[in-house]
Amino acid sequence: MIHTEPTVFHANVESLNTTRKGCVVRTGSLLLIATVICLLFTFTGCQNSGDINILLVSFEENTPITYQLTSTRKTEINLTGSGTKKNRPQIMTETLDMVVTYTPVEVDPFGLTTIKATCQSVKVKRTSMSGKRTAPDAMEKMAGKTFMIRLTPTGQIAEYTDLDRTIREIGKHAFDTSKTQRVKNPDMISDFIAMQWYLWDSISTIKKPDTGVDPNDTWTAKQLIPWPAPIPNPPARITTYMLESFSQEENQPQKANIKSSFTLSDTTVEGFPRPYDGRFQMRGLMGFLQNYRFQSLEGTGTQVFNMETGQIESDQQQYQLKVNASFLLPLGNSVPTLTIDQTISIKKIKTPE
Repeated sequence: MIHTEPTVFHANVESLNTTRKGCVVRTGSLLLIATVICLLFTFTGCQNSGDINILLVSFEENTPITYQLTSTRKTEINLTGSGTKKNRPQIMTETLDMVVTYTPVEVDPFGLTTIKATCQSVKVKRTSMSGKRTAPDAMEKMAGKTFMIRLTPTGQIAEYTDLDRTIREIGKHAFDTSKTQRVKNPDMISDFIAMQWYLWDSISTIKKPDTGVDPNDTWTAKQLIPWPAPIPNPPARITTYMLESFSQEENQPQKANIKSSFTLSDTTVEGFPRPYDGRFQMRGLMGFLQNYRFQSLEGTGTQVFNMETGQIESDQQQYQLKVNASFLLPLGNSVPTLTIDQTISIKKIKTPE
C-alpha cells in the first residue's frame, strides 16, 4: 500500500517537470522504431499489413480533434473502530465535464509533434458533505484557456511546460482570498491532469509497436489517478491493457477494441503538473484528515481506437478506491475510512464547422 503525508504540506516545487520531461527521445530504439514504422506505412497512424497490426497515434497538421472529457466521483467517509457508534456516512459527489480541442500545429513523425489544446467549455457540479453551498470550482476558470504539449512519435507526452504553467494559474483560484491563512476549496484539477495522459497512454505504452499487437496481447502503464484532497504523493494505478479484438463495420475503418483493468501501484508517478505549492488547509471534512493509507483499487475500462485515423474514439473507466486515514486531532479509536467510486469518460465528438 502507499503511505502519504498529511493534507497540510509543503510541495517541492524545484522537482517539478523532471521525469516526464526527461522522456523526450530523439535517438535510440524509440526513434528507430518510429522511423521504420513511418517508412513502412507511409506516415499513416495504424494499419494492418498482412498479419501485423500496427497501433500508432497519428495526426494531420492543423486538423483539430475534439474530445468530451467527463470525470465523476463519489467520496464516502465512514467511521470504524471498537465502540464507534454507527453514523450516517458523509458523502460528497462531484462531476467535471469539459470539451477540449487538440490541434496539431507542428507534426514531426521523426521527432516531436506540437499540440495546441483549447478548453472550449468547463462545468463542475458538486454536492458537499455538509450540504452547504460550495465555492465555484477553480477548474471552471479553464474555459477558453489554451496550452501546448509535445508528443513523441509513439504518442507519449514528452514536454508539458505550458500545461504546467496553465495549471498553476488555475490553481490560484482554488484558494479562499477572504481568509488570512491559506484555505483551499475542493477542486477537480487533478481529474483534468490525469485525463490528459489517459488520452495517449494506451497506445504510447505498447512496448514493441513495430512488431504489432494481436488479440489477447497485454501491456501496462503506471498512471496518476484523481484524488479529492491534494497530498505530496498522490495515489497511482497500474493499468493493464489488453487488445480484445479488431472490428470493422461495412464501409467503416477498422477499430481496435482494448480492455483495461486497474490495480493500486506501490509507487507514485513522478513528474506531473502540480496546481499549487506551499502550506495550506483543506476546507471541509477532508481538511481534518491526514495519513492517508491507500488499501486497494479495483476497476475496469473499455476503449475503442480507430486504426485509420490513429486516434482514440472512446474510453470508459470505472473503479473503486478504498483508503484508511486518521484525524488531525485524535478522536478515541475512531478510524475514518474512505470509499471512492470514480467514473471517467473520454469521447471523441464532432464540432460545428
